[in-house]
Amino acid sequence: MRIVFADDHNLIRESVSALLKNISGEVEVLEASNFDEAVDKASLEPLPDLIILDLFMPGMNHLNGLEAMGRRFPGIPIVILTGAVDLNDAYTALERGAAGYIPKTIGCRAMLNALRLVLSGEKFLPSMLVAEAERVEAAGAESPDGSIHNPSPLDKLTRREREVLALLTGGHPNKEIARRLGLREITVKVHLKGVYRKLGVANRTQAVRTVFELGLSSAARRHLSSSGMIHGLSKERPAFSFPSVR
Repeated sequence: MRIVFADDHNLIRESVSALLKNISGEVEVLEASNFDEAVDKASLEPLPDLIILDLFMPGMNHLNGLEAMGRRFPGIPIVILTGAVDLNDAYTALERGAAGYIPKTIGCRAMLNALRLVLSGEKFLPSMLVAEAERVEAAGAESPDGSIHNPSPLDKLTRREREVLALLTGGHPNKEIARRLGLREITVKVHLKGVYRKLGVANRTQAVRTVFELGLSSAARRHLSSSGMIHGLSKERPAFSFPSVR
């Protein structure tokens, strides 16, 4: 697996690179100290499996660099790493194509779990930003006439379906979901079919994306947090391992 990691601070770049390299002997990290160098490193064959960009490094031009990198390397997940955590920046980054938004204050294991989620094809947003979004949502939840907005589609799910969906959102495969909930794997698949039907989606990726979009609503947050899972990070964090990437 090949990762391009760009950050203009030597200590952060070298520390994160060492962390990634120690996870597996198959991980190769190409370091860059600015945006142009990151483009050059990403252009080398074979193309990288993941690109991690510091939001405020030279040449990045804030989120414009994200869009430029995405146009240059479509299909390669790009993660934003930043020391200045901002809710608007986070959601704008995801809207512009970022696969994840990771604060530099996050713990090592949490960061690796976030990258694991991204490499599996999902999106990542830290739970603290989800909580902030919930507070913003709650502040404006009532309409001028005092009525409440329509309930979340997650209200249609049974308790067991919410538990299965919460673990799915955390990046767990069916076998692990079955183990954690004390179910047979075929039972998990049955619950997932119900989840897909009620959310109007066709597969796992679409289900997680829908939950992510609903994450701005207090209802979605309430349902998922009741199962101990919040957008990719669980209270019980599994040991990290990079999934195979084709």
